[in-house]
Amino acid sequence: MTTNNTLRFGVLGIGRMGMRHALNVVKEPRAQLVAVADPRTEVLEASRAVLGEQVKRFTSEENVINDPSIQAILVASDTTQHPILALKAIKAGKHLLLEKPIAVNLDDALPVVEEAKKNPHLKILVGMSRRFDESYREAFNRVKGGELGDVFHYYGVTNDQYNAEIVDFFVGYSKVSGSILVDCGIHDVDLMRWYMGPNEKVKKVFAAGYNARMHGLAESKDADNSVATVVFESGKLANLYLSRTAIHGHECWAQITGENGMIKVNIDSAINRVTLADEHGYRKQTTQDYFDRFREAFSNEMREFTSAVLDNSPLPLEIDDAYIASKICVGLQMAFRSGEQIYFDKDQSPIPPKGIAASKL
Repeated sequence: MTTNNTLRFGVLGIGRMGMRHALNVVKEPRAQLVAVADPRTEVLEASRAVLGEQVKRFTSEENVINDPSIQAILVASDTTQHPILALKAIKAGKHLLLEKPIAVNLDDALPVVEEAKKNPHLKILVGMSRRFDESYREAFNRVKGGELGDVFHYYGVTNDQYNAEIVDFFVGYSKVSGSILVDCGIHDVDLMRWYMGPNEKVKKVFAAGYNARMHGLAESKDADNSVATVVFESGKLANLYLSRTAIHGHECWAQITGENGMIKVNIDSAINRVTLADEHGYRKQTTQDYFDRFREAFSNEMREFTSAVLDNSPLPLEIDDAYIASKICVGLQMAFRSGEQIYFDKDQSPIPPKGIAASKL
């Protein structure tokens, strides 16, 4: 527990997502942004107009991690750096808010999980942002309250808006973020486990993908559209559809089905309640990207992490939740790249197909 009523943050990585996190720190009444780090000097300079001159800036993350006045580290760097920076932050005795996923591969993720468990006095949260959205939370509370009875199916859809101007970004990003199944799919996999319950164990998965617009993704064994099927040991099921080519804007929704009914979350992706009538007929404007849709969820995430540290209250999810979700996503990636069903062992780790090394998948 900290000794004052303000949590002093350092943010590592202030790109697109990191800057949004940094701004949420600035806006949170019980938090203070002390320093940011990014290897790109031009990004640091550009941040002055947004974050102010009082924030310290460094090209080396070490300067932030080792600052004794900083109590919490927020990691929003390149995904390949997540486990490296997370380990350094935990070993330095800092509370940690880590952008998902923990790592691209499980070998890098496991040391972070193990180090976190060695330091139970530290609050460590992997940012599964949809758990902090009020609509998804209401659905969970209804499921937990027994309204659906036995829940046996989850269907999750995540459509990112297509933007021709950032195709090259996504093709490059794919090389360091795993794949659409790891980077994007982890949200729905986490929700799937949340609604199904932690006692449901995955038996096997299958996944397939297709490149509709971003054909360069094939170089990194990735796809811009993917579908996946998850079969649990109990026989329960989940289906996922992931896309980076939605023309109409960002759209994500979930459907949870149980013996007594069904709950649908975010089926209408309209940005507000306005209906336009013009030469195109009746229409509604939709959310344009995931941050438009989950702006409040990210604010809730920052607020609840800060409160958990300052008040020593429980976090809404444990690091094991993020780790198991990563295991399932890696299994889905193996299934997509091998074209085979992937089975899981008793520890919920994916088993590579015979004759194929996991490093090749």
